[in-house]
Amino acid sequence: MPNPTRHVLPRLLAVIAVGLALLVPSVAGAVSVQRLQGKPFAITLDCRAPAPADAQQVRIEAPPEGWPAWGQSVLVLDAPPGLVTFRRGDEARCGLSFDARSTDARLRSGVGTQFSAAPGSREAIIVTAPSNRWLGWAMTLRYGDPAAVQREDTLRFAIRVGGFAILAAMLLSSLLLFANVRDRASLVFAATIAAYALWIGLRTGLAAWPRPWIDSPAAVQFAILTLLPMALAGVWSVALTHSKVDRVFPKLAVTHRLAGGLAVAAIVAWFVWPAGRELVFPALRGIAAAMLLVLLPLLVLALHRGSRNALAVLIALLPPLVVVGPFYDGLLRPWRGEALLLSGAWFAITMTVAMSQRIGALRQQRDRMRALAERDALTGLPNRRALAEVLPRLIDEARAQARPLAVVFVDLDHFKAINDRHGHAVGDEVLVEAARRLADRLRGGEMAARHGGEEFVLLLPGADGQRAMVAAQRLRAALADTPFGTTVGPLSVTASFGVANLEPGAARRASSPAELLARADAAMYRAKQAGRNRVAGSEPA
Repeated sequence: MPNPTRHVLPRLLAVIAVGLALLVPSVAGAVSVQRLQGKPFAITLDCRAPAPADAQQVRIEAPPEGWPAWGQSVLVLDAPPGLVTFRRGDEARCGLSFDARSTDARLRSGVGTQFSAAPGSREAIIVTAPSNRWLGWAMTLRYGDPAAVQREDTLRFAIRVGGFAILAAMLLSSLLLFANVRDRASLVFAATIAAYALWIGLRTGLAAWPRPWIDSPAAVQFAILTLLPMALAGVWSVALTHSKVDRVFPKLAVTHRLAGGLAVAAIVAWFVWPAGRELVFPALRGIAAAMLLVLLPLLVLALHRGSRNALAVLIALLPPLVVVGPFYDGLLRPWRGEALLLSGAWFAITMTVAMSQRIGALRQQRDRMRALAERDALTGLPNRRALAEVLPRLIDEARAQARPLAVVFVDLDHFKAINDRHGHAVGDEVLVEAARRLADRLRGGEMAARHGGEEFVLLLPGADGQRAMVAAQRLRAALADTPFGTTVGPLSVTASFGVANLEPGAARRASSPAELLARADAAMYRAKQAGRNRVAGSEPA
């Protein structure tokens, strides 16, 4: 029975497409005008409040000739979470380093402001920020002509957004890898990228946009000091696993747990040893540099011993090593946040590509193993297991498309006598030649499988009863008309064929895989009883 929705659905889709096409010109020509209104910042900031005793304070002196006849912009980068204030004479401005809603919208990569013109004035600009004794890095100040400061600020913000977008994309890719293969290394890699992405977002101030991701200075401090050791532990584990260094040096396998233990210890120390928070980040930078320096020779040795994956890890780790190493306090000092972000993005991209290739290799290996499991080792035909997977699918397709399907059971005649007279080696030669002749004479979409012993099953999609009988006769003649060449000379080999058909509209029980095979098998036995070397059709279901 034809499917009534078969022709209706394409027509409906065509009508929808035409309707959308007619709407496009009017939509494209319309001008969109909308007024945007900002919401007032709900938190009241006291920019003139006294600074804490341990606050950082930087004094920016006026040039010898005094401030120029135009405004001056000041931008504070890498400030600890909290209130940042700017003062010049009676002017006072402030903003929260972790909340972009409280800062000057003209500057996006940090907390900034713009002082009005004061030609010739020599009053210093005083910047105050929370203490950085626990943070481990000093803040960076950029000031000068508004255009120059804003151009650099825009570049910084673009780099941060782009780098974070790369990390987010690689995180999604690693999660998709894990969903496909359920591989522990993929999950650890995804967790590593997530921890580093959130850490670098907080570290650079990107997490303040458009509103704070974490709306508490204490929570920001906790995240900054605990996410980094988690990310470092993940980098160590991923590097060892993917490069197979822990296989080349089995004793290093215990360091997976050691790295995880150090990350947990850093988190626990936050709660039980508040005074030690000042030591965490400087120690972590030393640990990161030491970890990378230890990994480099291990990776080189693993590469020398045949681990090709070690090269990808080596390439991924070189930029982070350069960033946290010799250039951290020198050339990269004004751009440390961006350098850390880009080196992390490089690591994420390189390792995602490398792990995708590794997963692809594992999948190819799995497919090869599956193909071997579904192939008969002697004849090279699909085996009984493959037949059990393919036949139900062909039956479902035949039902859905209202097409016939034929199943042909083939049994070589007097095969036991061949084994008894000439030996099993000659019997194997006969099986291989029979399989070759059957497979070579099938058409596209048809399949021959070895069912077991001297039995074969042929699947003929689209063949009704008459066509299946004709095809079976053609295959019977292909076996019987030409003797089989063997090591003991030519042998005359025949076979009996039984044909069963699935006709459109057949009852579901009568068209099950087991029922079809049973009917074809019964027809084959009738061919045997009728004298062998012939084709018999099945009785109606």
